[in-house]
Amino acid sequence: MKHITPVFLFIVTVALGILACSKEAAYRTNDIQNTTTAANKVQSARVVTSTCAQFAYPDTIFYLTNLPGGNYIVKPVNPLTGTFGAYPDGLKIDKSDGSINITGSETGLKYMVWFVASGTRDTCRKFITVSGINYMDSTYVLANNTATAIPIYNANPLKPTDCSGGCEFDVGPPAERVSAQGIVINRKTGVINLKKSLLNGALGKNPANGTYKDFILEYRLGDKSSKALNHIGFRLYYYKKKSDIPANLENELEDKKGQVFLGDDSGEEEDDRGGGGHGGSGGGHSGPGGGGSDDNRIAFTFTASAASTTAKQGAATAKCRPPYIIVTQQ
Repeated sequence: MKHITPVFLFIVTVALGILACSKEAAYRTNDIQNTTTAANKVQSARVVTSTCAQFAYPDTIFYLTNLPGGNYIVKPVNPLTGTFGAYPDGLKIDKSDGSINITGSETGLKYMVWFVASGTRDTCRKFITVSGINYMDSTYVLANNTATAIPIYNANPLKPTDCSGGCEFDVGPPAERVSAQGIVINRKTGVINLKKSLLNGALGKNPANGTYKDFILEYRLGDKSSKALNHIGFRLYYYKKKSDIPANLENELEDKKGQVFLGDDSGEEEDDRGGGGHGGSGGGHSGPGGGGSDDNRIAFTFTASAASTTAKQGAATAKCRPPYIIVTQQ
């Protein structure tokens, strides 16, 4: 066996030491990179949560007012820099500062108001309701005894209309009232008798298949609006048979239904949920969006040039208003 010289042992020892130091340095570098990445993720999440926590309005339900001086404007609690918008269409919102013109907005609807802070792509959202009534987009078959359209108050089918201070439906100049055009309506409750309306000539003496007409109903509610003048437009259709309704109209009706949020009008429950729109009791259904991992975020695409959102599944082909009331004989 050959003799191993001290010089050779020295060289081997030095080489092993260098290799060990290189591995330790690599481990330290990986640890630093992993720690930095994790810290960045935590910091990003904190920024999003902090921004969304600041995004709020003074209340969740806003009422028309009798105050003179023009429009009733509601502003966010905290000034924020970014882009604002709302879904569905109908809420008059300033996309640059989030101010909402309650007077100029469609009433009786719940809206998802969203905000994207400058320099981010995360979307914060809140639900607000502009007080009033709505009639659901629906098909009524007279042969099935579905002959009345019942108003929904503050987007909550289970909550009766607040008439504590007295309600008045179909107000305004007598010649312009819906009752003068053949609509049979209970002036205390807003319930429309569709069968009697057709018999009363709301769509003419003998309406043909596909006949329709737009109406504007003015009303005053005895709630916190203190009987401020309110209104809603609706479109009445007639078909002899349900099977006569064109496919494109049925599709449009379903599209319009998908834009209506229903549920608890407190707004608190919706704000605490991540993901899609809130499905309330009594027939509510999900709105657009979804998939957010943070309770204050929701996945949306939007165009900066428009103050409205587009759901991931595509732009809506119909507007939320006016509601469509389709009546068939059978």
